[in-house]
Amino acid sequence: MRHRKSPVATGAALAVAASGMVTGSFAQETATHNGEKQCAEAVPIGRFDPATDFYIANFDIKTDVDDLHSVAALATMLAAPRYGCVDYVAVHGAYGEQGGDFIPAAGLFDLAFDGNWLDAHGARAETVAALGNHIVGTLAAGGDVWIQEAGQSDISAAAVRMAQTVAPGLDYAARVHLVQHSDWNEQSTTDADLAFVQATVDYIRIPDGNGVGNGSPGFKTSEGGAWEALTSDPDTGPVWTAARRLADQENPEPGYVNDAVAAGGLDFSDTAEATYIFGHEDMLDTNDFVRIFVTGR
Repeated sequence: MRHRKSPVATGAALAVAASGMVTGSFAQETATHNGEKQCAEAVPIGRFDPATDFYIANFDIKTDVDDLHSVAALATMLAAPRYGCVDYVAVHGAYGEQGGDFIPAAGLFDLAFDGNWLDAHGARAETVAALGNHIVGTLAAGGDVWIQEAGQSDISAAAVRMAQTVAPGLDYAARVHLVQHSDWNEQSTTDADLAFVQATVDYIRIPDGNGVGNGSPGFKTSEGGAWEALTSDPDTGPVWTAARRLADQENPEPGYVNDAVAAGGLDFSDTAEATYIFGHEDMLDTNDFVRIFVTGR
């Protein structure tokens, strides 16, 4: 799975560049160049342009284990060949003011995103700074930023505020798109942060991903028939297996018991935002997801 390099260099990359060190073979450099050229010519996927845009997937993972399944679902989407040029970062612990326990899932994020993730729970300030830099770099290069808000908007608000301090003249209102699907997520966002993102960026509210037939896919079900296909997938089966194990283990603990997970089913309802961004909002349910991204890939 290939993913386009971010327009913002990491600290390690900046250090190497500053030192003048050259690493890797000519063949590796040529492969990287060819990959970047191919991605520069990539065609849009739904509303997302892989040639220019940047994707932020925020997961709160606090109180409800649904985010664990949602992490596996996003990893499954990104594993599809046409998503190979999607430049993205996932965020672990992008929660708001809700109570309940945070569910540490660093191992799952490593398995799902291969290092393309930030730890807002353990390093909030650094995460906000990195996201702010990604936002500025993407907009300055002519791209748009798309945010999958699988949780609350506190981290997104902080990142946009930081970006504005660095580059106040960029068009945040038209080119930073934040997609939210949940009343509960909005209600658990700090009031000032929710008001800020609604007034400052392109705030897109879509129907809730927990139900079927409302305009968003319904990705919550007590039926477990899809598990066999998901966990046996050669590319992302191990991610689903890890997500299922952790969700089953933690479901009784954080203060909210997810009924679908308790019944042996699935809940990746926060993936509704991803299906909107990538143009799959016409899917009906978990069976459609499996057909498109697993058995039919």
